[in-house]
Amino acid sequence: MQGVIFALMSGLFIALQGIFNARLGDAIGPWFSVTIVHFVGLMGCLAIYSVVRDRTIGGFRQLPLLYASGGLLGVLVVVTELTSIQLLGMTWAMCLLLVAQILCAFVIDLNGWFVVIKKRSNRGQWIGISLMLAGVAIFSLS
Repeated sequence: MQGVIFALMSGLFIALQGIFNARLGDAIGPWFSVTIVHFVGLMGCLAIYSVVRDRTIGGFRQLPLLYASGGLLGVLVVVTELTSIQLLGMTWAMCLLLVAQILCAFVIDLNGWFVVIKKRSNRGQWIGISLMLAGVAIFSLS
């Protein structure tokens, strides 16, 4: 149940972050806004870490360098999200973002990439993806 609550909160935060980032991008441009967004995020994380201290930095040395590139992916997420919101509007951009996210996660699960446990697909998942794509098609036509 806790995972469901965190996932729902994440969806809420993604939507709010998207619109805040798009307005910031309108005002100062996408690349400088991404810099500000990540700097504010860094300051927030350092403040929380100074209180929580849930892990040590030694664990960082045990991971492949690839996983440290998540920050770069975060930069790409923010700039592409704010640009899509500016060009498409909030609802349409979030619709496409969620579809892309679910499809990518599904492919990662199917192939077991990035040390994720490989999972077999089932008919229900394929039906769900088909319904999701049909929903996007209906949404785009309305």
